[in-house]
Amino acid sequence: MNGGKRRPPKLQKQMKSLSLDCAESPPSIASSAYSRTKLAPTLLHCNNSTGDISEWERSRSSSGPSPRSTPRRISSSDVLQGSHVVIHEYVAGPETALCLGDRLRIVDNGDPDWLYGFKTGDRTDRLMSFPSTCVALVQPGEQPMLLRQNVHIPEAKIRLYRDQVVFAQPDSIFAGRVLVRTERHAFVQCPLQHLLLL
Repeated sequence: MNGGKRRPPKLQKQMKSLSLDCAESPPSIASSAYSRTKLAPTLLHCNNSTGDISEWERSRSSSGPSPRSTPRRISSSDVLQGSHVVIHEYVAGPETALCLGDRLRIVDNGDPDWLYGFKTGDRTDRLMSFPSTCVALVQPGEQPMLLRQNVHIPEAKIRLYRDQVVFAQPDSIFAGRVLVRTERHAFVQCPLQHLLLL
């Protein structure tokens, strides 16, 4: 009855796949490595506490109540000096809606792509997160302005667009034009008739 048909070899225990209804799982080669990596952050944290205390640990240790029970206060050193203004609208839900011209106080978080900040004059004082490209720093003496229409300035080989935010420079009005700075730090004389105050 062999008839030329060979029976496939019997599977050993290591060759069997794990079934959900299986009572025991096969020993994993990486299980010991996984448990070590899972504990590594805790061990590193303990090692840090014996030597140099990290900045994070210093900020967490206080004589008052637990940091989880009280809201964290932003120190004045964390808030960047100067005012920022929204140059591109950003909406990420009803609590994070940034409109053109909104003024913000930015908190330095070290991330160049995402910023945190508070709307100036907002009574809720809610910390918001938004892309860094949505805002620009207003230099001392500058006045943020909004373009009412597209403007082509041939002598500077530049085009300014409707609803673009630009920054009028102090004491630069001459012959119905004002020197403005764009978000990319290009300076150009723009006709006043095309600008609105923000």
